[in-house]
Amino acid sequence: MCRLYFLLIPAICFTMNSAYGQATLPDFTLKNNKGEISVLWLNQYPKQVNGISIQRSYDSTKNFTSIASVFNPQNTINGFTDLNPPYNKMYYRLFIGFDTGVYILSESKRPDVNTDIDYTLLIIEINAVYERNIQLYEEKVKAQKEAALARAAKLPAKSTVKKGTADSKAKTNTLEKAVDEALLNDVITYPSKRVFTDKDNNIVVKLPNTKTNKYSIKFYTESYKPLFTLNHLADDFYIIEKVNFGSSGWYLFEIFKNEILFEENKFFIARDEKLNR
Repeated sequence: MCRLYFLLIPAICFTMNSAYGQATLPDFTLKNNKGEISVLWLNQYPKQVNGISIQRSYDSTKNFTSIASVFNPQNTINGFTDLNPPYNKMYYRLFIGFDTGVYILSESKRPDVNTDIDYTLLIIEINAVYERNIQLYEEKVKAQKEAALARAAKLPAKSTVKKGTADSKAKTNTLEKAVDEALLNDVITYPSKRVFTDKDNNIVVKLPNTKTNKYSIKFYTESYKPLFTLNHLADDFYIIEKVNFGSSGWYLFEIFKNEILFEENKFFIARDEKLNR
């Protein structure tokens, strides 16, 4: 499985800043490291940055598509590695959204061939952080599974169940299988693979196996105020118009599969207004 590593750790960022001197937003540094494209930048905006997306295209002025969004866009030093670019001379640019709803599109550029910087130690450190995040996620999944099993069995979380009968064992096995399937074994990534924004800032919903599973999605504001719920999703693909959310900004969502929490994540809707650089 391909892993996309985001540069989020202050100690690592300090090393990058002092050694490599990446550009300051809205400019960015772009390097080709043996076929992997590294996008690096400094964020010195005094205003709150709510979202940064990395976009690429074969053309320098049009047909850009977003390939990733940064989980912590406010970080002073940040970056992204495109591990599998379709072409090593693609054009890249950044979409930068602010808490006011306005946004900036950076100039597009092609990566420079990089033969001077060795990212090996940096990637090792990022991998270590990634593995620690996986451990934290697995602990969270374990807690969710225990709570889901208790809810499914309609029992208090700390109560005990009589064991030994064939019926009780069969029921327990069925519940555990359903919960395991719903919680997944892989890490939930940001941006979500199931609910995300397209180039027009409409919301795309892609769900697996809707014919054999019961899905629902709850949407919330950034302050967790309920907006609306989609029930009985029978198709694999939906597009929700951005006007349904009222304004630009961050939105949260919860996906339930067979009445068990399947994913919780967020997305950003940018305002249709461009800020002059």
